[in-house]
Amino acid sequence: MSLLTVRDLSKRFGGVKALAGVSFGVDEGDVLGIIGPNGAGKTTLLNCVSGLYRPDGGDIRWEAASISGMAPYRIARLGIGRTFQIVRPFPSMTVRENTAMGALFGRPDKRLQPGAALDEADDVLELVGLGEKRHYPVLRLTVPDRKRLEVARALAMRPRLLLLDEVMAGLNGVEVEQALQMVRQVRERGITIVLIEHVMKVIVGICNRALVLNFGRTLVEGPPAEVLKDRRVIEAYLGQRYARDQPPPPDPSPATEGN
Repeated sequence: MSLLTVRDLSKRFGGVKALAGVSFGVDEGDVLGIIGPNGAGKTTLLNCVSGLYRPDGGDIRWEAASISGMAPYRIARLGIGRTFQIVRPFPSMTVRENTAMGALFGRPDKRLQPGAALDEADDVLELVGLGEKRHYPVLRLTVPDRKRLEVARALAMRPRLLLLDEVMAGLNGVEVEQALQMVRQVRERGITIVLIEHVMKVIVGICNRALVLNFGRTLVEGPPAEVLKDRRVIEAYLGQRYARDQPPPPDPSPATEGN
């Protein structure tokens, strides 16, 4: 049984179809990358899964039960955590206190008392690389560190599924490598991940499957290496320059001795 199943999901804003019949499943331990051009419906999809938007059609199932249209706090307490593109930490709190809020709000069987929540915050801040900045006021953090804090706050809820919305946007090459390592460590803790990302290095480096959306519909789904070679994906999203920059495939024919 899939951990998360999305069936024929649709969402409309006025006359615009943001999602039009999207279906996919996420098994325990998966790292699913969602890619596509701006306006393809990627964030709308996560907003429907996490309860911020009520779908107009289709169904979202968490294990055996439908969660379609359920309130966001109830979905979060089932074990689904998420980050947002625009980070909004509590400005009057320290990094540690911000992170502890996730532990205080987490799954009913995982919620902690304040002292234990601060200990949990210390643990996840070490994981995301903010351990030495735990007592900083959040306003001192750089943009990359605020993105790490966003992940830490979601992890403090002890989710089974983590939805990451462009946590690497705007990072330089070194920062992307650091963030990629952070996601790998999250995966090693047994947390299933669905992430939206425009950095193809991340999709290839961490995901076992990729889902490409275009105009609210599924364009293609499969292993990242195959998806990124698909002519439809190159034309709709990656562009011909990406295709030209890829190394040529190896010659499949074996060399013949004596030639």
